[in-house]
Amino acid sequence: MLLEKMARSSTGSSTKVYRALLMAEPPSLDRAEMTDKGSINQRAVLRNRAALVDEVYADAPSPRVIRI
Repeated sequence: MLLEKMARSSTGSSTKVYRALLMAEPPSLDRAEMTDKGSINQRAVLRNRAALVDEVYADAPSPRVIRI
């Protein structure tokens, strides 16, 4: 799996992926989750998608969360 390959090649904890969740809808310009240049506004994503963030970081993540 690609995520496992990326995890093995990560050099530090700040670049290593441990969990992931595929979102049904992409980041939204209208909700300020993405800038005109295509950058992600982390603060807006955390505010607008708090339930998804909680799901990823839960002690017992849901089956939808991909664990590497």
